[in-house]
This record gives sequence, structure tokens and C-alpha cells, in this order.
Amino acid sequence: MMVSVHVAVGAAIGAGVRKPWLSFVSGAASHLLCDLVPHKDYDIKIEAPLAVAMFAYLIKRYGLNSPQVAGAFGAIAPDGENAAAVLGIIPADSTVFPTHNDKKPWFVGHGSKVPSPIPQIALAIICLALADRGHSEEAGA
Repeated sequence: MMVSVHVAVGAAIGAGVRKPWLSFVSGAASHLLCDLVPHKDYDIKIEAPLAVAMFAYLIKRYGLNSPQVAGAFGAIAPDGENAAAVLGIIPADSTVFPTHNDKKPWFVGHGSKVPSPIPQIALAIICLALADRGHSEEAGA
């Protein structure tokens, strides 16, 4: 799953959970489910700027301590080990998240590759709309 989509999914979950610590944990759990869905991945040179832009939007809109941002950080936390492997900080075969290393006995699979990012883009847009639920009322209160 594209990192920016993980971010959007985590933000939507955070909006529903409403407690930052639980939003983070729930966001991390969502990473597993998102990785199982067929998806298109991109090189880090594309993924990183999109993720940074998504976080900049969420932080500006909801604030750094919001459940939306906590959920988004949780949703990408498992990819920290992927980033460390890509950067050569850790060996690639030492990743432990259940969708990241098919050599581990707890590997649960990974979504098949699809040619188009359109379904992921649609999911991200829907999740950003869901992340906004209740925000207008809170901002006005």
C-alpha cells in the first residue's frame, strides 16, 4: 500500500477512535490489513514526498496532538523497519512485521501487485473525508 494511503487510513481511524494513544495502536493494526489488499507500491522517491505532504496537511488541519495524526503515525510505524532495510540500517531479512518478510513463520502474505493506483487514491480521498468527521463541530466549539 502506498505510504500516503496508510497515512490517510490511519487518520480516519484516529478520527473514529478519538484517543491519541489508542489511535496510534489502531493505526498500526490497520497497516496489516492495508498491506493485504491488492495494491501498487512506488519507489521511496515518490512515496516519501507524498507522505510528507499528507502529514503536513493533517498537522495543519488537526494539530500535531490530534487523534488523526496519532492514527496516521501508527499506520506508518511498521514501515519504519522497511525504511531501515532499504537504507541498509538493518538487513532486509531481519524485518518482522507480518506482511514484510516472507521468510518468517508468521508471514501472513502481502497484497498482489496491481497496475493502477486509482483504487488507492479513491480510498485515500474517502479516508480523508472520514478523518474530518466531527472536526467542524469541534473547531467551532
